[in-house]
Order: sequence, then C-alpha cells, then structure tokens
Amino acid sequence: DIPGRSIYTTDEFKNSYASLKVEVEGLLEKMNMPLSIETSDTFVENNKAYFYATISNYHKTEDLGKNADDELKLEISGTNSDIVFSYKDSEGNVVTDISETLDLTYLFNKNKSIEIQVFVSPKNDANATTDVSLKLTQNGEVKQNIIKTMNVFGNNFCLNNGFNKLYDCILASDSLATDVETAKVNIANKGEPNLNDTAPSYTYVEDITYDVENVYSREGYKFYFSDSYEFNSATGTFKLINTDGSDMALDTLSDKYKNYYTCGASWVGYDNCSIIYRVSTTSAHGTYYTITMGDKITYKVSTSLESEVGLYKTEDDYGDAYIYRGDVTNNNVLFGGYYWKIIRTNGDNSIRLIYSGQTANETGTATAINNGRDTYSNIYPKNNSPLKARFQDPTYVGYMLGKNFQLQTSESTRTQIETLTKYYFADGYEFDEVNEVFKLKKVNLEPLTGTFIEMQDKYGTYPYTCMSTNENGVCELLLKVSSLVDEKRANVQFISYSSIDKDSTRTNELSSNAKIQLENWYETNFVEKRDGNGVLITDYIADGTFCNDRSTSQSGYILAQNTFYGAYTRLTASNKVASLKCSTDIRDKFSNTTSKGNGLLEYPVALITADEVALAGGLSDIKNENYYLRTDDYYWTMSPAQFYPDARRAAAWFVFNNGSLGRWEAVSSTYGLRPVINLRSDVLISSGDGTVDNPFQLTLA
Repeated sequence: DIPGRSIYTTDEFKNSYASLKVEVEGLLEKMNMPLSIETSDTFVENNKAYFYATISNYHKTEDLGKNADDELKLEISGTNSDIVFSYKDSEGNVVTDISETLDLTYLFNKNKSIEIQVFVSPKNDANATTDVSLKLTQNGEVKQNIIKTMNVFGNNFCLNNGFNKLYDCILASDSLATDVETAKVNIANKGEPNLNDTAPSYTYVEDITYDVENVYSREGYKFYFSDSYEFNSATGTFKLINTDGSDMALDTLSDKYKNYYTCGASWVGYDNCSIIYRVSTTSAHGTYYTITMGDKITYKVSTSLESEVGLYKTEDDYGDAYIYRGDVTNNNVLFGGYYWKIIRTNGDNSIRLIYSGQTANETGTATAINNGRDTYSNIYPKNNSPLKARFQDPTYVGYMLGKNFQLQTSESTRTQIETLTKYYFADGYEFDEVNEVFKLKKVNLEPLTGTFIEMQDKYGTYPYTCMSTNENGVCELLLKVSSLVDEKRANVQFISYSSIDKDSTRTNELSSNAKIQLENWYETNFVEKRDGNGVLITDYIADGTFCNDRSTSQSGYILAQNTFYGAYTRLTASNKVASLKCSTDIRDKFSNTTSKGNGLLEYPVALITADEVALAGGLSDIKNENYYLRTDDYYWTMSPAQFYPDARRAAAWFVFNNGSLGRWEAVSSTYGLRPVINLRSDVLISSGDGTVDNPFQLTLA
C-alpha cells in the first residue's frame, strides 16, 4: 500500500514493488551470510561473558543440501588489548586456555553450519566494555567483518562488586546481576530444567579424517555408492543418499566412484552406518578391493552449546532453593582444610556443600572419605557372623533402620532362578538366632544338589534352599520352593527373620554404616577444630534436613513384592521430576536438631539425595561425564531406590563413575561416601572466585 492511497497507477505500483524487492533481497542475503551473531546480548556462564557465532559454507538457500569443499577461517580479536578469549564449538572442540586472539579454521565437505561459543574475559579483575572483531574468510577470500560490543567482567566479580556474603555471591554471579533480587528474577526466567536429559546434554557430530591412505579394504564384496549422505546427530549414524533421489549404485570398487561415499561392502549396507568413506583413489587385485586414498568419516560426542548450566530455581521444605546444574566450574569452596562443591542454596538461605577431596582437582576415590569404599547398610555387629553388610529386608534402605524382626513365611510368589547352577536342597532347616541366618538341616534325608529344573519332581521332599553351592552355606532369606513355573522362574515362599510390617521398616533404632562413618569423620575432622582466626569450624555449619525418602504408594507387608520408593517413582518416570521437599513422615527427615527434622543425627552431616543429583544433571542409566558431580568413581546417595525380593536385596541410589544415576545395587555394595554439610546463611567470602584453582575461602563476621 501507498499511505493514504487506495488506488495507484501502474508506474507507482512498479516503483513500490521494485523498492520492496530490493529490501526483501537484502534481507535474504543477510539471512544467508556465512557468519552471524545470535543476538546483541551478552550471555554469562561460570562468571564468564560469552556470545554465539555461527558460520555456514553457503550463501543462497538454493545451495542448501549440496556438497561443497570449503575452508572457512574465523579470526577473532579485541579492540581492547586487555581481553582474552577461549571457546567451544558444536564440533566437540573445547579450548579452555586463554589467548589474545582466536584463529579458527574449519574444513567443510558438505553444506552445514557450525556454532561457536566464544568466552571473553579481561586480563585483570576489572569490569570493561570492549569491541570484538570477527573476520571470516572463505577459501582465502574475505567474506564478512562484524564488530560486536559487549560487557566483560572481572574474575573476582563478587568481591569487586560488593557481594561478600557467599549466599548473595552465588545468586548474583549466575547472571552477573547488579543486585540479588534481579539475579533471582533472571534465574527464575530460565524456567524448569529438563530432567529427561542430562546437563550438559550431548549430541553426535561428524569427525572427519582427510586423505587417509589405505582407508578401507574388503575382499569379495560389492559396494554401495552415493553422491551424498545424511548424518543423524541423535544416534551418530550415517545414511547414504543421492541428491537427485535416485537409488544408490551397487558395484565393485573403482575410480569410477571417485568423490562418492560408501559405508563399505554390500553386507555393511547403506543405512545406520557408524563409519563412511569418501573415495579418492582405489585399487583392485582380483577380488580384493582397496580405497587407497580417501576421507574417513565417523562421529564423536559433543556437548551441546545449548546445555543447561548454572543455577535453577526450585523449592525445598523451607522456601525457594537455587541449585547448580550442568558443567559448573565456579562453585568450589576451600573450607575446614577440605575442598567442596556447592550443590545449592537452601530455602532458609543456608548453603549445601558436598565433599570433594583434600586437594584441588581430585578425582576417583579421593573425592570420598575412607578411599571411597564403604557399604551403605549396617555392618552386622557380631564379629563371628558369616555375613557382614545386611541388605535382605526393606528396612536396610534406611539411613537409620528398625529391627522389629520375627521369623515369618511369606505368601507364595515367583522368583527368578539360575537355570544351570546346582544348589543344595534339603527337607529341613535351622535358624541361628545369634547370627540371624538360616542353614539347611537334615530331617529324614541328606541334602541333595541339583538345578531348579533337575529338582522339579522332588520339591515335595526337598523344598528348602539357600541357593548356595555349598552344603554348609548360610543365608538371610530361605526359599521354600513349591513348583517350577518355567526354566527361568519358580513358585516360592520366603522364610525370613524380618520386619513384621511395613511401618516397622521405617523405625529409626540403629544407624546405618553410612551414618556411622560420616559422623565419625565429622567428629574427627571438625569438632574442636578452628580456622585461622580462632573460630570453631563447627560455628560455620548450620543444621539442615537430610532426606531419606522412604515413602511408597504401596501398602501392606512388602517383603514378598517389589517395593519402589519415592525417588525411584519420580526419577524413572517417562516425564521425570525431582523434589527437594522431603516426605511428610518426620522419620525420613534427618537432622541434628528437632527444629529441622527428627533430631537423630549426632552431627549435621549426611549424604546427597538422588533428586539433587538429578537436578544437577544426572540421569538414570545415562552417562554424563561433564557435570560437577561426576567424580570418575562410584558413590552413595541417601535416597532409597527399591526392595526387590527376586534378588533378595534392598537398594539405594548411587552415582556411577560415568556420572549416571544407578538404582540396582544392594546397599551392601562398597561405594564412596561424600559428606554433605550446610553452611550458615551469613558466612562471608574472604577471598577467591569459586574456580577450582581459586576457590572461595570463608570467614564469619
């Protein structure tokens, strides 16, 4: 439309159209420029300012999908000589070493885009405003120059900007906000974390090795060939395609297929290939075919640049809590002579820490006390007991447990069996009241050995088994077998010395081994210890609620059925959720004082929960090697997972050495114990910026 006119001449229409065409073409050209900056904003991650740049090796939309050999070089420098750069990109490259300039070169063998996250920081601790220059060349020809203005912030952001209280610093530094309330709004605006994915999240990217000699050989097969391919970043697999949609050639290898792609011989196929090859030269000797020169294209795992990182808002029993998630590197504290990671702020503004070792950058067993080798459940107190750590009753998922036990026989249920293992079966048994174990006993007939299948006609006479290959073996849970269901299952009853009912499994009469070891460690290392100013270390520490969530939706006696506890239900659902609110049963809320819970802790120290691990970035059965809770070793949480009678074990959640959450192993397994404590809300920072090389050090006002 021409303003104010409803009718216009042909010439006026032509002029208006021509002007609009120029404007649209200009926008399209801009959209298809090989270098683009995502927005004008400055983003923040781990106290560092950064921006996103995207480079692409095409200019026009009609070129999309076509193959192209291109070398793109991005040169990044600052107009302010006091700033330095580091980066990571969507190709899986991560460079943390800082430099005054970046010269990034990428080789493309097909059209695609690469995203680069550029971190900018000053050489000193002062805040600054700087112009960043980005120059892109394509095959030696300058294509684009962009100047981006951004604010950068000194490493000691908190102390340089008046945030000397640790609680305030944690919140403000997440977005480098000017005040705590603004920081809270910025954190809340991130929304809910995606607990169905790890943090950081991962993707697969192409990994190309150019000009490899004798890259592939095969005898007696034809090959599939195509002029292009598709890569599935979710699975790390390739699919051969022809750009014109035609079928792929199936032929013997020759130079006829130079610059074509292949997954290899015909038996390999052309879909879901983990490696493909771009052919340069070939040779054939009889039926033996070789790609004598070519590009080898496979995949590598890359951290997504859009991963969730930093603080996320949630709630605990006391109000708004802010928990660290993802690849966080500015949450390190040196306190009481030990290194710690900040997990979160609590709803009462206290600060939760997890032990991380005696020196900086510890990994493996050094990140746990007792060399990372302790059971969760209690160690049986009788020195002559043939069994040590207990696990064959639901009560053993407890941080403390009940021992309201009696001999009882369960209703009939089905259990998994080992089909080829020969066990001893007997016509009777005895119960050792001192050691609380069963042993097979002759009544009229000597015990008999055999597999479950071999014994199927003898269960009327020999119904009892400890599932032991030793005639004198003992067990905490005896099986009375009635019949075989199939080669993998049998109908059984459990005979046990066990909890009399569901409620008794949650009584807190005896401490678990985990509780005993952690409180002993605290007493030895913190009680009576003072800081450099003569202040007791224990004066820094606040009481808190440590949740041993034994809630379950199941009712009634639970020894003879699978029992799934609260965290299991939340963290294995198709739409996973986590909760920092503990169960309503006060028996599950462990604390040092009754103002925070049941008051049953001798000292205010316990373990992390599975929900905290999930919010931090862990996911059940999915590895995550790049978040702050991964230590390269196994360690316990205090969250019950399940009791499953088929395997006769109580299980608690733990963290694998690859960072994933585990839920299957019995509480008798020996994993690490990482103490968790809460600092008072008013602790102050005396020095440090939270990095592992310069951790926060603390003082009291």
